[in-house]
Amino acid sequence: MTSAARTMTTTTQHPDTTFCSQTSTSFSIVVDDVDARTNEDDSHMLHKLLTDTSLDLRKCSQSQCKEESNARIRQIQVEAESRKMEFARLLEEHAQVIRKLKQMEEDGAALHA
Repeated sequence: MTSAARTMTTTTQHPDTTFCSQTSTSFSIVVDDVDARTNEDDSHMLHKLLTDTSLDLRKCSQSQCKEESNARIRQIQVEAESRKMEFARLLEEHAQVIRKLKQMEEDGAALHA
């Protein structure tokens, strides 16, 4: 009977360096890059704004342009408020995790004392 060891190669990239290591573990962690999605969405929106001919100020009357500008400002404000609420939710979730970890540490310390 032969046994084969599982070898996992882990590559960690940093803006300045890349680290590679081989280990004999059998788990992995997957992290979604939320910032990349947001930046891509923002980049797409900026491209759309720059290339959208319907936003050309020379083609619309002053009142139309003002209405469109106000509508866009309202949209940006709604998006900002939504992001603000999501950020507040994440901060509260983080605080709950920290409280739970501290409680677990205290409970563990009490058991060992």
